[in-house]
Amino acid sequence: MHLRRRFFYSHGKLLLTGEYFILYGASGLALPTIKGQSLTIFQHNLSSVLHWKSYNEINKPWFEGVFHLPSLDICYETEKNTALKLRDLLLRSKKIQNNFLPNELGIYVKTQLEFPRNWGLGSSSTLINNIAKWAKIDPYMLLGYPFTGSGYDIACVSTSKPIIYKLMNQKPHIVPIEFNPPFKDKLFFLHLNKKQNTCNEIQSFRSNISNISNENIEAISFITQRIPFCQTLKEFEELLFKHENIISKILNIPTIKEIYFPDYLGVVKSLGAWGGDFVLISSRKGMKNYFSNRGFDTLISFDEMIFKI
Repeated sequence: MHLRRRFFYSHGKLLLTGEYFILYGASGLALPTIKGQSLTIFQHNLSSVLHWKSYNEINKPWFEGVFHLPSLDICYETEKNTALKLRDLLLRSKKIQNNFLPNELGIYVKTQLEFPRNWGLGSSSTLINNIAKWAKIDPYMLLGYPFTGSGYDIACVSTSKPIIYKLMNQKPHIVPIEFNPPFKDKLFFLHLNKKQNTCNEIQSFRSNISNISNENIEAISFITQRIPFCQTLKEFEELLFKHENIISKILNIPTIKEIYFPDYLGVVKSLGAWGGDFVLISSRKGMKNYFSNRGFDTLISFDEMIFKI
């Protein structure tokens, strides 16, 4: 049996500023994470099928599927919806790149996540980017147009650098930046023990929001542009407090801090869709015990979370 191996990798992502408002033209600041997802392809000449196996962060398989080539008809799967979504991505890739997935070779694919699937760091966006690399196509073409979301996640995982992201005439505008704040030892990421469905959150936001003004969009963009230049934790916190209050008023719901941690003295900043996944925390004395006593034990430092080239 002849095997040929190819390997692709994408870092995960976190959105520090601009959540929801990016959809309306505001600038957002996105950060790549150290942990991501890999995709490894082995080609062999045993049979014309694609055998796909996905592993989680503790190296246990969470999905397996077998697809006929070149039709990609499903002949075996352990989870129907996942198999259908994967088949759709592969068929779209074939439509964009005609010579992708030829039928004369059998293919074994292994994906490996480095973070739990409920962390919201981009299990879908890293997969899309890795498949796009494999097929040698633009990941935005694979994502499809118009985007369900803003598309910042694809930009972040494909760039692997902090970026300022903005939609201009519904097209992504990406500016890679440096983001290494001098107070980063005071910044931590806390997991809220639940996963948000970003697509559902965006649909709900779009259907219920009618009072976004240009002033709001400009205020969020100003905060995004100012954040990378902060030299003190105090200035950084003040900007994020303002950001949270703007979003809270538009959504007409309390901030995460008001709901869960009203007596915490540091900043608690939602990252992406509100209500789940990670929040950014600025440290205060007794921080770890404070959150642990309330049932939140996944607290990760800035240097342990954010990827730096």
